[in-house]
Amino acid sequence: MHRIESEIKMKIKNFKEVYPGIFRIVEHRSLKVTPPINLYVIAGSDGLLFDGGYGDDVSIQIVGDAIDYVQSINKNWRITRVLLSHTHPDHFAGLRRLQQQYHLTIMLTEPMTHVIANRKSYIHANKEDGVLKKRYSTIQQRLAALPLEFFYQKMFKKLYGIQYVPNPDTIISPHDTITVDNTKWKIIPGPGHCADHIMLYNKEQGILFGGDNVLRSIYTWLGPPRSDLQAYMQTLHSCLQLPHLECILGAHGKPVANPKQRIEQIIEYRKSRTKQIYSIIANAPNGGITFDRLMNMMYPKKNGHRWLGRGWIIVTIEYLLNKNALMFQDKKIIANPVDINSLL
Repeated sequence: MHRIESEIKMKIKNFKEVYPGIFRIVEHRSLKVTPPINLYVIAGSDGLLFDGGYGDDVSIQIVGDAIDYVQSINKNWRITRVLLSHTHPDHFAGLRRLQQQYHLTIMLTEPMTHVIANRKSYIHANKEDGVLKKRYSTIQQRLAALPLEFFYQKMFKKLYGIQYVPNPDTIISPHDTITVDNTKWKIIPGPGHCADHIMLYNKEQGILFGGDNVLRSIYTWLGPPRSDLQAYMQTLHSCLQLPHLECILGAHGKPVANPKQRIEQIIEYRKSRTKQIYSIIANAPNGGITFDRLMNMMYPKKNGHRWLGRGWIIVTIEYLLNKNALMFQDKKIIANPVDINSLL
C-alpha cells in the first residue's frame, strides 16, 4: 500500500495536505493567460472537491491522481462531489470531465446553471455592456473590436479545455450547509469578483475556502461584465465578520495565514484606487476625459498589464456612476462635486 501511495504522489506536483484531511492540488498551465489554480479536497466518506479547474488532459489527470492518492490513505475515504466557487473558465472548465471520468457529483447554485449550461448561455452571460459601449466614439471603432472579441470566444475552449455543464447533479442554495463526515461547511455568498461567486466556511476550524476573493500576494481581478466593486467591498466586509476566521485557502497562491489583516489591506487598496480614478477625472482639463485617454494615462499601450487594468478601471467608473460621482457627457466622463471619502 505504501509503495502504491508513493507512486501516485510522485505523479502530482505541488500536492500538499494543508490541514488534517484537507489537500491542495495545484494545476499549472504553460500560458500566462491561464495561471496556476488551486483546487482543494476535503477528505471523508463523502468527500468534496472544491472547484473543477482546467479541462485539458493533463489537468484532469492531475486531479484524478490526487483523488486516487487521498483515497489510498484511508480505506473509508471517497471523493464523491465537486462544488464550484464561480463560473470563470479556470474554475469550471474541468467539471464535466471530472463527472464523466471520476463519477463526481457536480454541485452548482441556480445562477451558475444559467451561465455554463452551453456555449450560447456562456457567451450571453459574458457579453460586455455598460461603460464599455461608451468607450467607442464611432461605429467603425466598434466594428474594429469585433474580430478580437470573436478570437477570445474561439480561443477560450482551447486555452481552458472548457466543457459546459447542461445537467448538474445537485442544485444548492447560497446559504446551505455541506457536511463531510463530522465537519460542517457553510456556503457563503461572495459576489463582486464574479456575480455567482460563493465561498465555503468551517467555523470550528476557522478555515475559509475563499475562491478568488482574497488572495495572499496579488489583488483580485475585477472586470466586466460580471464584476461589481460595491458587491466586492461588501463581500470583503462580510469576511471580516466571520467568527474565528484563522486561514483563507484561496484559488491562487499560498494560504492567507493573517486573513483579517490581508482583507483590511485589500479594502484600503480598492479605496485608494477609486480615489485615484475620481481625482484624475475631476482634475482633467477641458471639462472631462474620454475612456481611452484615461486608459492611456493609467496604462500606456505597451504596458503588459493594460488588459488587466482595463477591467478594474471600468468597474470603478461604473461604481462612481452609480454613486452619482461621475456622469457621461457625449463621450467624455465628467466628475460631479462630491466628498469621495463619504462614498467608500
